[in-house]
Amino acid sequence: MDNQNDGLWQGGPWEQPSPAFPNPPADRLPKAVSRRSVLRPRRRGRRWPWFLGLFTLIAVICLSTVLLDRYFRPRLILQDHFPSIGGDGFYHQEDEEEYSTEPPSIPRAETGTGVTVPLEPPQGEKLDYIQIYQRALPSAVSIEALTGQGGSAGSGVVLTQDGYIITNAHVVAGASEVRVIFHNNQRMSASLVGFDAAEDLAVLKVDAQGLTPARFGDSNTLQVGEPVAALGDSLGYRATLTNGIVSSLVREVEVDGITMALIQTSAAINFGNSGGPLLNQYGQVMGINTIKIVTEDGSAEGLGFAIPSARIKYVADRLIAGEEVQTGVFGFTVNTVPVEGGGLELIDVEEDSGAWASGLRPGDILAAANGAPISGIEDLTLVKLGLGPGDTVSLTYLRNGERFTVDVALIAR
Repeated sequence: MDNQNDGLWQGGPWEQPSPAFPNPPADRLPKAVSRRSVLRPRRRGRRWPWFLGLFTLIAVICLSTVLLDRYFRPRLILQDHFPSIGGDGFYHQEDEEEYSTEPPSIPRAETGTGVTVPLEPPQGEKLDYIQIYQRALPSAVSIEALTGQGGSAGSGVVLTQDGYIITNAHVVAGASEVRVIFHNNQRMSASLVGFDAAEDLAVLKVDAQGLTPARFGDSNTLQVGEPVAALGDSLGYRATLTNGIVSSLVREVEVDGITMALIQTSAAINFGNSGGPLLNQYGQVMGINTIKIVTEDGSAEGLGFAIPSARIKYVADRLIAGEEVQTGVFGFTVNTVPVEGGGLELIDVEEDSGAWASGLRPGDILAAANGAPISGIEDLTLVKLGLGPGDTVSLTYLRNGERFTVDVALIAR
């Protein structure tokens, strides 16, 4: 049994610099052709056979395509230097850069201000995608991070009306300057409240008033199949909305040797979406988009992932408070195959864990967590998302046909 099932994810991949994305060549091809002297012979009054005219047109189009390819290729390559996600079958590049996990070297903002991330239950009427976009747009921002090697671009979410912004850590890592661009094109320099590369979350602060905060929902209320939408700067195209469904409530994805527990969605997530919101049908932020899976043959489709809002609250609250972010674990190992009738069997219990202190022993069957039945390892992962060391979970277990309920304190990994 792999102990990684006990842990919460610790990070995410890094985003390649992509400050500006050129217009697609197809949009410019007709203009290029029209500038060519395809019709000049007709102005001289000579009668060309139709097939020579057609041949000339095809030749010009081919030549224009080659020239356009040469013109755009350097910039497209810059856009396409995306990092390897890791693991067999995932996208790789031979000339991969080493991406920073260091905090940005920008001014520091005050911590300990008491600001927290409020998680609301689903409320109000369900919205269509037009309404979701209109409601979320004022709370979505673009982020430009300048480094010594160039710049990177990503997205973010407004947390408070006075300028707290949440984004991915990898969007701003190693930056010497960070700028936030709002939906009305206003640009403001940002300072750093908190940064955690392991959790792939960062909190920024701009000097502003009257911003429109996003509404954060509780990711634990999501259901598989529920409609969602991703909003962000896909490949540099600002405020792009894509739709899909929740494909999995919690999916363990290994990125560069780190296992992450993420929401899986079929909504298209592209480079530039990092740090932007994953929205439910009430317009609430249920996650922060962080990665997608791509394969060398292009066969992977609709495999996007977002950090659940329950984890965002735990991490962001501590970053704003100026506290250390730690991962809490139960301190036991379970068989991931449920027993007959439901529940997971304990294989091992660490003697220095809260689980051992509460009386759990190998052979016990975990039946429920906080009153909800346990049908798989995902149920234990979900319950830990918003918790850390010292926080307790009510666990119900079976032993020799008897049922017991105890409070188990998580321990630091």
